[in-house]
Amino acid sequence: MASLFVVLAYSVCRCQSEQKQMILTIEMDSLVLTEGDEAEIRLRIHGITSKINSYTFRLEYEMASKFRKQRMRKKKNIVWNPQEGDSITLSEMITECDSYHIQICSVSWEDLTGMYKVKKEFNKQISFLVMPKRYEMGFMQEKIARRDLMEQGFEYDGVRKYQEGDRISRVHWNLYAATGGLWVRKNEEEEEERVKIGLSLDDIEKDRISDYMAAFYSISFFLKSQGVIQEIYYGEHKYLLCHIEQYEELFTDIFCGKYELSSDPMEHLYKIPLCEKGQDLQKFLYDMEL
Repeated sequence: MASLFVVLAYSVCRCQSEQKQMILTIEMDSLVLTEGDEAEIRLRIHGITSKINSYTFRLEYEMASKFRKQRMRKKKNIVWNPQEGDSITLSEMITECDSYHIQICSVSWEDLTGMYKVKKEFNKQISFLVMPKRYEMGFMQEKIARRDLMEQGFEYDGVRKYQEGDRISRVHWNLYAATGGLWVRKNEEEEEERVKIGLSLDDIEKDRISDYMAAFYSISFFLKSQGVIQEIYYGEHKYLLCHIEQYEELFTDIFCGKYELSSDPMEHLYKIPLCEKGQDLQKFLYDMEL
């Protein structure tokens, strides 16, 4: 009995010492993910120098989404072997695009006997962005390729097809002689092609927001890949999208900006539809007469 008491006393003292010395840091390899990815949050443990083969930590953490304003308190057991390294991984499957915030609230574990338990409070936080999924636009890519093939061999920079009402003085007669088609020289306002796109969640159920954002991202990305500059309207805000590298900034602003995505400013804008499949999105693009 005395020996059992000694073991228990030693185990409790060791556990209390670990509690005081334990330092926790939190990091991720990438702070930008895509819907459907698994977020791997790496927790690094410092201050514990025990030669025990493994610990079973009870993590308590909070996960919040900024755009949907959802907050969940979670608990998870994770095994850590000090001999294999100083880190453990907390994994979360992300099924919806949004801006997420994870806070590690506490870590608890038992002593060697299982009769004593310690808990250390933390306030370690990390935020990351989850982008929408994006559909491939095979049919529209083929359409653009066919158009480019038809135009191959001619210099089309600075011109467009003739439209009723265009002045005859703007007709490119050398191009007409080469192709048999009427083309006119663009003016300065036409040189920079722009499309105005409006985002509205008025008729979108909360569980379909990710599908809606995927539809927008797919359409917008295709337009940008064709060199089309876009004015994106959401709420009372306008975002000028000139480069593909801007999408992370755009979605961060949408998810974190506290905008009301309503249909008020939707006049004269292309309103993104909620589409089930990539084919529906391609039909929308086709109707835009690219």
